Amino acid sequence: MELFRYIVRFFYRIRWWMILLPLIAAIIAWFLTRNMDKSYDVKTTIYTGIITGYNVDVSDSRNAHVHLSNLMNIITTERTLKAVSLRLLTRCLIYGDLEKNTSYITAEHFQQLDAIVPREVKALIDKQNEEKTLNNLIAYERPNASNFIYGLLNYDHPYFSVPILSQKIKVVQLGNSDLIEIGYSANDPGIAYNTLEILNEEFVKQYRDLRYGETNNVIEFFRQELARLHTQLTAAEDSLIQYNIEHRIINYGEQTEQLTVMDAQYQLMDNDLLVNSSTSRALIDFYEYKLGDLAKAMRTNNEFMDNLNNISKLNTQISTMEITPDKDNSDLNQKKEQLEQAEKSISELAMQLSEEVASTNNVKYEDLVDQWLEQVVIREKTQAQIQARDIMREKLDRDFLYFSPIGATISRKERNINFVEGNYMEILEALNAAILRQKNLEMTAATLKVMNPPLFPLTSSPTARRMIILAVLLGTLLLVIGYFLIIELLDRTLRDKMRTERITDSKVLGAFPRESKLRYRRYNKAIDEMAIKQLSTNILPYFDGKEQRIINLLSTEDMDGKSHLAMALEEYWNSIGLNVRRITHDEDFLSEDSQYVQANSVIDICPDLSDDEIAIVEYPVLKNNPLPPSLLNEASLNLMVARANRTWKDTDQLMYKRLLDVKDEKVPLLFCLTQAERDTVQDFTGQLPPYTPFKNWEYRIFQLGLTATEHIKR
Repeated sequence: MELFRYIVRFFYRIRWWMILLPLIAAIIAWFLTRNMDKSYDVKTTIYTGIITGYNVDVSDSRNAHVHLSNLMNIITTERTLKAVSLRLLTRCLIYGDLEKNTSYITAEHFQQLDAIVPREVKALIDKQNEEKTLNNLIAYERPNASNFIYGLLNYDHPYFSVPILSQKIKVVQLGNSDLIEIGYSANDPGIAYNTLEILNEEFVKQYRDLRYGETNNVIEFFRQELARLHTQLTAAEDSLIQYNIEHRIINYGEQTEQLTVMDAQYQLMDNDLLVNSSTSRALIDFYEYKLGDLAKAMRTNNEFMDNLNNISKLNTQISTMEITPDKDNSDLNQKKEQLEQAEKSISELAMQLSEEVASTNNVKYEDLVDQWLEQVVIREKTQAQIQARDIMREKLDRDFLYFSPIGATISRKERNINFVEGNYMEILEALNAAILRQKNLEMTAATLKVMNPPLFPLTSSPTARRMIILAVLLGTLLLVIGYFLIIELLDRTLRDKMRTERITDSKVLGAFPRESKLRYRRYNKAIDEMAIKQLSTNILPYFDGKEQRIINLLSTEDMDGKSHLAMALEEYWNSIGLNVRRITHDEDFLSEDSQYVQANSVIDICPDLSDDEIAIVEYPVLKNNPLPPSLLNEASLNLMVARANRTWKDTDQLMYKRLLDVKDEKVPLLFCLTQAERDTVQDFTGQLPPYTPFKNWEYRIFQLGLTATEHIKR
């Protein structure tokens, strides 16, 4: 509780510093911020459609938050903001007016801009063509510190500096939605509005360029590769077609299959012809044996043999024609008719010969001749077929030799075609995927819509002027409190009861006020009387049971007020009928006299002191004169007198500790403060005059009588 009262008094003591200094600082802040720039806030809301919009690429939709983050970062990239700054500068240079405000820039700010723009840059301005002026500025810019445009974009201009724009432009996602909000503040309404309006156009353009650029090069590569593979595939297919044409290949598989079937058929034919040849030869021999001379006659008959050769020749021709069929069958039919005529002729000739031989031998040979002639014809036919078969066998062998390398070549060409075709299909698939991704990007970019376009601000936003003044006020207040608090903690001025007891580690018996020269000077006498009465009241109890009543007044420095305090006590006690004797050094005794130095009692330095007298002994300053321990221990009370407004030094504390070391424990050694403030004196005397209502309330608050209703009466 005592600490709390101390804190309250601390704040009350520095109340005027706490009021005046913050107030002065606030007035200065108000004066310095009277021309503070106004702030115009502009916002715009963009619908992206990236998260919830339709997406043809499922894998791409999984990275929606990444795409949204990329979009938000694109808005504040150097490339985007540089384009915004250049276009904004173009509009300001074209539409700005030195005399009046425009919707692009105020006259005041345009005057500032016009003052720094060099003549060569002004020459680039085309008032009728914004795009041409922009291109001129872009062409004029060079990465050089002396280049005006380059410096304007990279230094600290509040409107056109890219680093400052990146700090001022705020981009946030509204919750987890597809909406993003872009905010920007400037001290010019036209600048704030046009900056966001241009930014809405530029960042969409940059976003589309960057996102399309991801796929355009890939698509172009795939298309070039697809064209190359298409040419290669066409060439491979044309090569196969040309090869088939050159080698008369329609369907290699079917052709070789037919060739194999023909070979098998010829094998069966060989067997049949062999059987027929053997059979017919055996039967011919048998029938010739039976015919005997008739057979010889037929063999020797020229006409018969000619017909037989003709039949053999016709059979050979017919067999050849049948093996190699032709669409025109007229020759084959003619040969068959000729064969029939030849067979008929040889049959008639054979019958004629058989009749002649039969008339001679009286034997009929008609049946045998028919059978023999039939076998002869069969043999001739078989021989003809064997000859034709040999021709076809040679042709078939040539076909086998012809088709064998063709198969390997066709397989190699087909493998090459399949390989190229596989690559072609893979590239085509990749191209389709890239085109699909591009279409998806086009859909994503197409969904970027300005939901809430920026609005031209008509009124400025509340400035931070009030906050600045309040911050200065509070900052100064805290600085004052901190300054006095540091002083309070480090200061070794005795000042009041609590600080004296903390510094000296001793008790304070009372306090005597300093004389007021202004406000309370008419109350000086009354206050002194109250203080001396309180001090007397605190001293008198120490005389109980003492034969010799002695008060020692001590001090470590000159001018601490011992004499004034001794005289005040003497006067007051005499007024109330007490017998008081004031003993003063250099008057009643000498501080450098051996009698004083070796004194064992106050009687040694004042022999005429009677027992009924109260002795107030004022000793010399301790730092220059020793105090005999017997005199210290003889006293009823040792009172260390010190001014409240002086520093309690280490030497003072050392002398005080020496006194504590030599004095008896039963003999008290207490402090009394002189030249004390009213608050310090009131800690001992109670409320001091005047007793005005305010002073009454003030004292009651210091005493924590927060709900007290009593009135102080004097």
